[in-house]
Amino acid sequence: MFDINEQMTYLVYVMQKKMRRQLTNVLDRDDITLEQYVVLYNLVGRDGINQKTLSHSVDKDQATLARILDILEGRDYIIRRTTEKDRRAFLVFITDKGRVKVKEIAKKLGEVHGNIIEGIPDDKVDQFIELIKMMIENLDRLSRGDK
Repeated sequence: MFDINEQMTYLVYVMQKKMRRQLTNVLDRDDITLEQYVVLYNLVGRDGINQKTLSHSVDKDQATLARILDILEGRDYIIRRTTEKDRRAFLVFITDKGRVKVKEIAKKLGEVHGNIIEGIPDDKVDQFIELIKMMIENLDRLSRGDK
């Protein structure tokens, strides 16, 4: 009989929920969501990226990304500027305050990560990461309709 409790997809789902809860507990203290942090993190070293490219990098539709950027801009973590060529297009820049926030949160998330993988050998963690990346590629291919 098919036992959902022993299926990889279900187990990953349960793990993701539990990890998200842990990450959210840490991020709530900093008044930032995981989605907002991911956007901010992806701006480090990519100053002046256009909003459309950023939306692909963080896997968010443009409307959702615009709302996240509004919040980050309101907190002075980013600034947006229009381009000379197209006044409808925005370039996104991280501020010094945003860079400090990324460093602070990265340290806290690193501690959570360490707690999650405690007792698991590094090679197994590395293998798990590689397997997840392969599964993400497979899922991306399926969403595009590739075989």
